[in-house]
Amino acid sequence: MTGNAKVQHDVPLESLTRLKPLKLGRHYHKIPQFIKELAAKHPRIVSDYFLGNYRINLEFNKAEVHEGREQEAECIYHSAFGRVGFAIDRCLLTEVLECYYGGSRLPNQSEPPISVSEQRMRTRLGRDIAQLFARSILGGATLGELTCYENAYDETQWEYVAEFQYTSHISNKQSSIFIYLDTHLVDELTSRMAKPVANQAVVNPLEQIKHLPVRLNCVVAALQMPLSEVLGLRLGDIVTVRLQERCDVMINQQKLFRGTIFEDGGSLLLTSLESVKKP
Repeated sequence: MTGNAKVQHDVPLESLTRLKPLKLGRHYHKIPQFIKELAAKHPRIVSDYFLGNYRINLEFNKAEVHEGREQEAECIYHSAFGRVGFAIDRCLLTEVLECYYGGSRLPNQSEPPISVSEQRMRTRLGRDIAQLFARSILGGATLGELTCYENAYDETQWEYVAEFQYTSHISNKQSSIFIYLDTHLVDELTSRMAKPVANQAVVNPLEQIKHLPVRLNCVVAALQMPLSEVLGLRLGDIVTVRLQERCDVMINQQKLFRGTIFEDGGSLLLTSLESVKKP
């Protein structure tokens, strides 16, 4: 007798799916597809945040969900549902700092060491983007208060790492933002996904509507010219305009209120001069 023959196959080892006992009988396998579908359904959530706060226009490319990542999370936060991690490609973080504080780094200049301002900005971005991510996957709810978690003796085990890839319209560079989910946070997601549809419909629709992204349009300058002069414009021509003292802020061509533009700390700000009109 030669014994039982071994199964022979040509599938590489890294392509095999490793079953984890703790995930059996649960909805863990639905998490990656769930995150990808939400990212495709709401591609402008994070982009609008960067545009509104840092004047950076990011174009969403795609979302990927990994079961692990060699690089550790740069920021770890503790929430009521579990721990969430955050990381951002440094080229995008540098672009945020340049747009927020002003100045730029020379193209051939070597990568400078991480500064205190960079660390503070990363922590701030991590909190804000983690809450935006939570609202999309938790049906409008947030993670609650996020506190920085620092414990050198306790290594956090991440179940999934969601990667969101963007292209900057300023630098034309592609960069990624990473959200790390620990076991407790994934358990919360799977429990919500396992609930009957009837229970999910109890959520107040008005609260969900309040979290929908809305684009505000503000015309800060306008100029009336003859059509002949417009057709005669060439690349490099300078057209003299004057900023309006009062700006109309509109949503979908409907006036919401009138405001004025002012500068503070190198950033352009808009203040309301009228009460917001009720729909």
